[in-house]
Amino acid sequence: MSRRQQEIQRIEREVRAKLPYRTFREITFDREQIRASIVPLSLIEARRSRGPIYDALQAELRHDGCKVMPEFVRCLAEKEQTLFESISIRARIIDDRPLLYEMIEKLKQAELAVIKRKVAGLKECFTLFYETLLLLEPYRLKYEYVLNAVMEHVVSLCHNVEGEERDAAEMIARIYHRYALFLERTGQRANAITYLKATLELVRGHMWLSEPEMGSASPIMHVLVAQQLARQMLLFGRQTVRQQPEEAVDIARKATVLIAEIGRERNLDIFCDTFLERAFFLMEGNKYHAAQQCLELLRPQITACTEYKFVKLNIKFYLYLGQCAENLDNLAKAISSFKRALRISRLYHLKNQEAEILLNLGKLFARDTQTTGIAKKCYIQAKSIYIDYNDNHSKKTAVFLMGKLLADEITPLYMAMLKASSSQYCAFYNLRQWKNRCRPFWLKLGDEIIKQESNNIYCLLQEEQDDPKNEPLIIDLDDDTFKVEEGDI
Repeated sequence: MSRRQQEIQRIEREVRAKLPYRTFREITFDREQIRASIVPLSLIEARRSRGPIYDALQAELRHDGCKVMPEFVRCLAEKEQTLFESISIRARIIDDRPLLYEMIEKLKQAELAVIKRKVAGLKECFTLFYETLLLLEPYRLKYEYVLNAVMEHVVSLCHNVEGEERDAAEMIARIYHRYALFLERTGQRANAITYLKATLELVRGHMWLSEPEMGSASPIMHVLVAQQLARQMLLFGRQTVRQQPEEAVDIARKATVLIAEIGRERNLDIFCDTFLERAFFLMEGNKYHAAQQCLELLRPQITACTEYKFVKLNIKFYLYLGQCAENLDNLAKAISSFKRALRISRLYHLKNQEAEILLNLGKLFARDTQTTGIAKKCYIQAKSIYIDYNDNHSKKTAVFLMGKLLADEITPLYMAMLKASSSQYCAFYNLRQWKNRCRPFWLKLGDEIIKQESNNIYCLLQEEQDDPKNEPLIIDLDDDTFKVEEGDI
């Protein structure tokens, strides 16, 4: 036995003696046996493990005959590197190799399907594209840049085959739908509406399910897309009504027609909402008679609905009806409508709607000097609700309206006292009164009001305080520099 074999046996005995379990004792140091047990790497695996992964993937795609995918992978690599260097992202898909390989494989097979079978392969191609979007959907927060890049790439390819989709129309519609939802999440509502319209054109007349895996429980895609499109159109109208009221009214009318297409009775809540939004858009364009007529057309249907999903719609209906009546100087009808809306909001504990109605009631009661006390109570209650819900913007609105109301109360008295005053000192006293009454609204907001309500003589104590004087220090001036003339007193 050679010395080398003796050394191998000695090492084997030492290793086996130290291992506690028999299953781990079958260890060999024979190079030939070890070499035979190693599975050799393929060319693809070797290329991926030795060099940059994106370069390896581009080489593979070119070798397989892909023409579009290599450029897409190159752009994706550059985008990822730029975002990572600028610390815009922390997680990279390059670090999740199984997901990266599966995504690239699906996109590669999609392109090869068209290369090999031309138009006949479009259905398989766009099915794989849709499966890629579903694969990345759970990672939309972690790898948002990847999902965005893939969607833009896939959607551009969908545009290239318009008119030739045939069997691929369903998958193209599903891709457009996914992309529209993605645009909606990112705040691009106008583009989302465009792709929802494109989806609707493809799904109209078909009974495709929106979620095929759910079976009969899934809604029809045509119905779902129409509902989403109508809602997005109404929201877009809200965004643009100040600048383009006529276009907003036209958008609401189109939404009404869209809901009527898929069934008015089955989608009555959205149908009623389209009429309410149209009335709101008309009011924004100062067309209160038309808005009132629109609401009256809706009255028989919306007042007959007692389901919970119609509660907010009923509140909105009476609120808009009251606003129309207020602007048409029918104050009795306005108060009646606002009170009905207020009663419903309190019955169902809808505090946000209650506060909005209270502000409208306060503005209505503030018109008459005899009902300013009721207006104050409305503003105070609305302000307390906004404080509870931490709605600072709406709270500032309530504070502003309260300040305006108090200022409107003071102004006539102040002007009358100035007109009746016959001396300069009386005018000065009135100015001080004005300053002390308005001080809470430009100095300490509501703190002064609370103090005045808790202490009856607080205002009198404040009047006794002298105003601060800023006398400039004048040095080395003659007595004749400043002289008091007769008209200065």
